[in-house]
Amino acid sequence: MAIQNLFKYHCITEISKILKYRCPYTLFECINLSRRESSNTIILTEKSNTFLHEAAKLWNTTNKHVLTPSKGLETSLSLIKLRTRAIILQTQSADLVDLWTPSNFLL
Repeated sequence: MAIQNLFKYHCITEISKILKYRCPYTLFECINLSRRESSNTIILTEKSNTFLHEAAKLWNTTNKHVLTPSKGLETSLSLIKLRTRAIILQTQSADLVDLWTPSNFLL
């Protein structure tokens, strides 16, 4: 996995741990979840280059693919990691095998 994608992988897994276990609580308090029942979307704050903002953007693009619909945030962490890794590897291998392009790093 490319270094850019490792960053995305760790952001998604860490934000899922924060949402699931509410730990560390100081970070969880900074997250504004959507009030819709079936939605696990994070409402983004003003644009910034912080971990929470970047992780929230990545979470919003992938949460519907990594969470089991019937379980939501009760989906096991190992399954979230497995699905996140599969999505990233699929995206990374989307273009030519011997050439890196910007689309290899888009989620």
